[in-house]
Amino acid sequence: MIGLRARSIGSAARAALHAGAPARVFASFERSCYVETPSGIACIGGPGLGLGPLNAIVEDFESFPVGNSVFIEIEKAALWKPRASFSTGIVPEIEIPPSIEKPARAFLAWLRNEGRSPDELIGLGPGLTPAGDDFVGGAMIALRAFGRAGPAGRIAAWALPLAKDRTNRISRAHLECAAQGEGHEALHDLLCTFDRKHLERLARIGHSSGMDAAAGALLALSVNIPIAHECHCVNRSPRGTL
Repeated sequence: MIGLRARSIGSAARAALHAGAPARVFASFERSCYVETPSGIACIGGPGLGLGPLNAIVEDFESFPVGNSVFIEIEKAALWKPRASFSTGIVPEIEIPPSIEKPARAFLAWLRNEGRSPDELIGLGPGLTPAGDDFVGGAMIALRAFGRAGPAGRIAAWALPLAKDRTNRISRAHLECAAQGEGHEALHDLLCTFDRKHLERLARIGHSSGMDAAAGALLALSVNIPIAHECHCVNRSPRGTL
């Protein structure tokens, strides 16, 4: 059995690995691998993976073949939590990903209580985490970050049941974390500052996952929906993408 020591860990990864039982590798990539235990799944990688709710950053990471058993020591790992959002700047403009444009537009309209929920958006697109899932996840994270728990909860109540059948287990786990308001650290940094430099970081995450999530997050913040009194203030500018 392979033994690893985690330096930092997200809340979902800690929940999956807390029991101390061996974890089985079920998906393996050059810079990371996904492991499972009876308590859930986690993504294991080196510092280049970045921080997030499912991520466990370990020392001396190397990719392991599917089927291998690993033990990850987490007792001394620093628990990662996303930064609190506080930006009062203008939401950066961003385009809807072309691969999901029609259902994504329907989703934004649905947030405004216009039209039906676009069920086809969940699981739409190729890749480890489909673009539709990333877009919806980004929306939930942003709305939670800016105090709009009602709309975020409405999305979760719609998306998570659909995800059980329409998408893969890894993407489902990311959507579940997004429903709790947690995603990759680069997305939270973007929401804290609205600095476009964080879009460059997100562009390096997955094939297009980082930018798909950013689009969902920023466009959801631009939708004219009721805002809870306790939320942070966000200035809005006219958008040509809605």
